[in-house]
Amino acid sequence: MRTYNINVSKYFTTKTKLGEVLQKSTSLSLEVLSDAAAKGAVWFQKAGKGKILRQRSTDVLVAPEDKVTLYYDPRVLSFPELTEAKCLYETPHYGIWLKQAGVLPQGTQVSDHTSLLRFVEIEKKKEAYLVHRLDRETEGLMIIGYSSEGAGKLSDLFQRNKITKTYQAIVKGEMERGHRQTITDSLDGKEAITHFEVLANGKGCSLLLIKIDTGRLHQIRRHLDIIGYPVMGDPKYGKGNKNREGLKLLAKSLNFIDPWTRQFVEMSVETDLSIN
Repeated sequence: MRTYNINVSKYFTTKTKLGEVLQKSTSLSLEVLSDAAAKGAVWFQKAGKGKILRQRSTDVLVAPEDKVTLYYDPRVLSFPELTEAKCLYETPHYGIWLKQAGVLPQGTQVSDHTSLLRFVEIEKKKEAYLVHRLDRETEGLMIIGYSSEGAGKLSDLFQRNKITKTYQAIVKGEMERGHRQTITDSLDGKEAITHFEVLANGKGCSLLLIKIDTGRLHQIRRHLDIIGYPVMGDPKYGKGNKNREGLKLLAKSLNFIDPWTRQFVEMSVETDLSIN
């Protein structure tokens, strides 16, 4: 990846189209730059201060005092755009979407065209807001806010542990069916609590039903690796648990009281993980 930090005044003394500024400062073609901007690689800061925002059009005018940044990674920009995702439930304030394994929940500095959040923004024709995250490798349910107010209220529910999430995982190693355990090892110096129950076992693996009280980075994957039962297909944690099918971790269900209607909402992925 190459990063271009551009002071517009270095190239132009009057308002100029963003595309011309980018061409002058990078020597890339306008076609390439327009594609990069549309996919979220271009960032704009008015007068060189304040909030830095994505700028998706190369036709907008920028002033000499403005600053522009291009994060150019042709490999990432060549990835296919996310063109399909399923919403299982929605209100005017939020939607519950099914994220497939391998799909980013949100974009990076380089792009966002492969992310679920950007897909929702295009689908709804307005800005969408991430309420919580799933690892890229994890399949399952995600709540996405349709307004800043909606995202704020739902984020507050998460912070107060008022949204119950359950996961399924297939781990390496056989544990007794019905066994229950709580893992409390701290992660990154912070409290982390994971509960699980063994639903099935066989072929050197166990199927677990998991609930978490905290939301640390890769919490489930790290906790299960710590106790010697890493998630099958985990590319980062564990030994002897790699496969060709991918991470065997599913964000299976979630339930909460809708803060607007006060009605109980419960959603679940139709399919289950299974030990083949």
